[in-house]
Amino acid sequence: MTSPKPDQYRPWRAKRFEAAEVDSTQATPGVRDYLEETFLYRRTPPVCFDGGPVNTTMRWFVGSTAAFLHSMSRNAGETGRRKEDDDADSMDGLLACFITHGRMEVETDGRLLRLRDGDVFMLDTAVPHVMRDYPAHVVAIFVPRPAVVAAVDAARLRGIAGQVFTDSELAELFGLQVRYMVGALGSVSPATFDVALTTTADVALAMIRQTGPSVAEAKSHLVARVKTLVAATGSDPELTTARIATMLNVSRSSLYTAFAGQGMTVAAYLRDHRLRTFLQLLRSTPDAPIQELARGAGFGGSASDFTKLFRRIYGTSPSEMRLALLKEATVRAD
Repeated sequence: MTSPKPDQYRPWRAKRFEAAEVDSTQATPGVRDYLEETFLYRRTPPVCFDGGPVNTTMRWFVGSTAAFLHSMSRNAGETGRRKEDDDADSMDGLLACFITHGRMEVETDGRLLRLRDGDVFMLDTAVPHVMRDYPAHVVAIFVPRPAVVAAVDAARLRGIAGQVFTDSELAELFGLQVRYMVGALGSVSPATFDVALTTTADVALAMIRQTGPSVAEAKSHLVARVKTLVAATGSDPELTTARIATMLNVSRSSLYTAFAGQGMTVAAYLRDHRLRTFLQLLRSTPDAPIQELARGAGFGGSASDFTKLFRRIYGTSPSEMRLALLKEATVRAD
């Protein structure tokens, strides 16, 4: 399959897939070197980085559930994400990458990877990355984020950008399938290639599932997820520990275990969050009724129940706290 001339650029199409090849140094301005109307990059060539052209040929195939991208680079400088990419890019998911030939460096998510033939690594399109110092051929199997989330527990995706899987038991199988696909694109039917692509994407997801985080990392990640959820929906009086467990698709016992290291329960964390929210509302809207502010912070019980809780935690009533805050504000103003 040879690169088309710029004035002959046309992706060839069939049901449920598109495939094409283009040399980034030959494509004329206005011709997009990635797929349009799909979930892949859309960029206007010639592709440049830091003012210089990127000497890369891209081959691609978009199947029913994943995409195959083969980058044949002769570039000795850097390539990476740019503002133009972020503005035009609809790509959201994971790239399982395999170096079929050559070498490269990748910097992403605080990691600097020095990679060579046969290495398998992951990139997350939501995390910026820079590739440098490479004449290399790299195949990336792109899996859209909905498919990733459906197949891999969220905790296992923590820090996935820049992880190297070369020593994984499945890395050899992944590499064999990728090498087959490099030779098969354009020589087998689209239906056959789509089967190989789907299978290879499944192997990539299996590699992630096999190398999940440690128990401590999983607990830390779950605590972070709970705190994010409470920050977003803590003012809802219907939010409880049981509902948090349901929304995060975990058991209540998992929540208790994760928060044990925090020295409190999930219920206590939710209560304290609502109390902090109430105090913020009390400062910003001191003339509003106490019960109205309590409901706005997520307390759905009676006024007397809230007053008892507040006095137990702070040693004073909400009304007395409001007077103290007003005096404090007056002193600061003077």
